[in-house]
Amino acid sequence: MEKMLKSKKVVRGRFASVLAVVLALSLVWGCAKQAKSPAEKVYLHKVESGETLSEIAEDYYGNASRGAVIGEFNAVDDDALKPGMVIRVPMTQEDIDRLTTRERARAPYNEGLKLAENGSYVDAVERFQEALEIDPDFVDAEYNLGVTLKMLKSYPKAIRHLDRAVELRPDNSEYVFALGNCLFHIDRFGDAADAFEKVVAADSTQTKALYSLAVCYEKLGLREDAIRAWERYLVLDPKSAWAIEARKRLDELKN
Repeated sequence: MEKMLKSKKVVRGRFASVLAVVLALSLVWGCAKQAKSPAEKVYLHKVESGETLSEIAEDYYGNASRGAVIGEFNAVDDDALKPGMVIRVPMTQEDIDRLTTRERARAPYNEGLKLAENGSYVDAVERFQEALEIDPDFVDAEYNLGVTLKMLKSYPKAIRHLDRAVELRPDNSEYVFALGNCLFHIDRFGDAADAFEKVVAADSTQTKALYSLAVCYEKLGLREDAIRAWERYLVLDPKSAWAIEARKRLDELKN
C-alpha cells in the first residue's frame, strides 16, 4: 500500500501506490540574530516528534539540503531536536515569497487529499492540478497527482507526473517505488526493475520493492536473478500471506 501524506503525520489512504507529505505550518514571526539583509526575517518553528532538520528545511525552503543552514543558525543537529522545542528558521525575501506561494497551493492540495481518501479520484486530480498551477515546484502535489492518476488506471499520465516527482526528489524511495509500480502496469518490466532496484539499494529491508523486483525478473526471464530476489525476500518475510506466494514461485523456478 502506498502512502498519502497531508500534514507532518503520515495518513494512510486507500491507495495501492504511494502518496506524499506536506505539513500545515504554524508560523510565527520572530526575532533572532542580526539578519544578513534588510529583507530577511526569522520564523519560529515548533519541532514535532521524529522531525529532522532536513524535513524542516524541505517544508520552509523546499530544499532538504538546507537543513544544515537551520542547524548552524540554531547550533543544533538532528540528535538535539526534541518534540516541542522551538527553533528559528532564517528566511530571505525569496524564501518568504516561495513559502507564501506554497501556502496558497496547499488549500487545493489538501482538498485533493481528502477527495482521494474518499475515492473521488477525478475531483482529486483537478485539485492537485490546481495546486500545481499555483506552485509548479510543489513536489508532493506532483506525486499525489501521479498516484491518483494511477488509481484511475491512466498510467502514461501518471508516469509523467511521477517521473517529475522523482526528478525533483531522486532520493525519495516512495516516489521511486510508485514510479516502478506504474511502469510495471504497462509491462515496462525492465524500467520497473530499475526503479525497484534503486529502492532496494537504498534500503535492503524494503520487502514490497523486493517482492516486486522478483516478479519483474520473472517477467524478464531472468531466472537466477528472480531466485536470488525471492530468497532474499523470504529471509525478511518468511510467514506472511505474501511469503506463501513467494515460496510457491521460488519452488517453481527451482524445479
